Amino acid sequence: MKILLLFCLLFPTAWAQKTVGGDVFQIQIRPVLKSIVSDFYQMISLFPDFPQSITSIVEEVSKIQTEKDALTQKCPQRLGKECLAEINKIRLSLSNAQMLSLRLLSQYRPGSSLYITSQAGMRTLQTLGLKIESIKGELDNLSLILLAKAKQKKLTYDLIKSLDDLNTYSSLSVIEFVPFQYQSDFRHFYFNFIHPIELHITKKKNYEFLNRNINSLNFALNLLNQNLTKRNKKTPEGMSPYLSVMHNKWNSLLRYYL
Repeated sequence: MKILLLFCLLFPTAWAQKTVGGDVFQIQIRPVLKSIVSDFYQMISLFPDFPQSITSIVEEVSKIQTEKDALTQKCPQRLGKECLAEINKIRLSLSNAQMLSLRLLSQYRPGSSLYITSQAGMRTLQTLGLKIESIKGELDNLSLILLAKAKQKKLTYDLIKSLDDLNTYSSLSVIEFVPFQYQSDFRHFYFNFIHPIELHITKKKNYEFLNRNINSLNFALNLLNQNLTKRNKKTPEGMSPYLSVMHNKWNSLLRYYL
C-alpha cells in the first residue's frame, strides 16, 4: 500500500481514479479539506508582517458566493425586488468586509523584518476597500430603488462580474503579504488548491469538483511541499509542521480515490 501511495504521489496522473459520492464526501472528506484550509491560513500567518486579520476579510468576501448563486436563480437577467433578500445579504457581507478592511488599514504597523512586501499588500488591500465601497454604494442605491418600487435597469451579470472581481482582489491581498522569495510558490498553491477548494467545496459542497480535479489538486500540494522542503528554502520557524500536517491529511484522503 505504501509503495502504491508513493507511486501516486510521484505520478499523480498515472493511476486509475475512483470517484466518491455525496455522503462519503460530506462525512469523511469535506471536514478534512476545511481543516487543511485552516492549517494553510495558520501557516501563512507565520510570515513576518503578515496581518492575521486579513483572513477574516477573505471569509466575509467568500460568504457572498452563496448569495450570488441564489441571486442568479431568482434574478437571472435583471435585478428586481424578487431577489432583494439576497441583495441585502450581500450588502451585509460587504459592510462587514469594509469594516474589517478599514480597521486593518488603520491599525496595521509593519515590523522590522527584512521582507519588503507589506507595501504591495497594503496597496492591494486599499484597492479591495475601494471596490467594496463602490459595489456597496451601488447596492445601497439599488435597494432603495427596489423598495420604492421604481424601475431600474441594472443587469445581474454586471453585479456578478463585479463580485467576481472582488473575490480576485481578496485573494490577491493575501498573497501580496507573502515575502517575495516565496510568492511564486504560494501563489500557485493558493490559486490552484486553496482558492478552488474554498470556492467549490467548503462553500458549495461540490464533491464532483473534487472528483474531476483530484489530480491537479494533488499536484499543487505536492509541488508546494517539494519547493519548500527539497530546495533548501528557509521558512519561518513553525511553518514546517503545518506543511507536514497538511500533506498527511491530504494523503489520508487519497485512499478514497485509489
